[in-house]
Amino acid sequence: MTNSVFRKISTAAVLAASMMLPAVASAAPVIFSLTGAPVQSAPSGNFITQTVATPNGPVKVRVSAWSLTGTSGGGTINKSSLGVYSSGLGATSGDENGGGNTHTLDNQNRRDFLVFQFDQSVKLINGLFSPFALNGFGKDTDFTVGAGNSSMPWNVQPGLNGQSYAALTTLFSGGLASYTGANVNNTKALNPSAIDGNTWLVGASFHNPDRTLDSFKFSKLTVEARAVPESATWMMMIVGFGGIGATMRRKTAAVRAAA
Repeated sequence: MTNSVFRKISTAAVLAASMMLPAVASAAPVIFSLTGAPVQSAPSGNFITQTVATPNGPVKVRVSAWSLTGTSGGGTINKSSLGVYSSGLGATSGDENGGGNTHTLDNQNRRDFLVFQFDQSVKLINGLFSPFALNGFGKDTDFTVGAGNSSMPWNVQPGLNGQSYAALTTLFSGGLASYTGANVNNTKALNPSAIDGNTWLVGASFHNPDRTLDSFKFSKLTVEARAVPESATWMMMIVGFGGIGATMRRKTAAVRAAA
């Protein structure tokens, strides 16, 4: 069989199979509310999980709270108590009692942050920051975001407790970046570079260049989930490619018989 005949057979078979395949749904924004009935007195190391249904299947996330002592380039990571409130998530670190709005994500003494572990790779889009005055001082929502891709199961606690800052740069190998917020409720973009990752950090600013204490609760996390064919679509793809092989075998035999 000549190359030109083979190309004609292959092209015809692929076109025929492609007509059999349903279109794969495109990625769509997914919103995690991250709110609920108030839970403030949970033990350090607690977590929540949320699941959101999408046309491409469910997207799941596990959220835990942590704090970093010292400066942004040093210090020790400690597990914190994750708080759930009507206005979003907060964190109470080991040297706080939750009073004076210290149950927020803040950078007074320690830098509080959340770790989001997804069951698939996603792009963070934006989130709602709700500021609170911290111990009577002004309020602000400067924040830090980190991106990473981890091989550990999404529903397993990351081994950060007692580790140094270097553990964060390892887990969030996509980088840690800080952004300016506001002193009112504000929805901010979290991922200007459109990075994909299955493990994310959102917390009070590690750098805090304006020297105003940041203190907020975080909610309405919007992400873009990966577009994955459903099981029925995969079956149609298998049938379609099987059709390609069968068509090529039949036409190859016909060409040889005519030769």
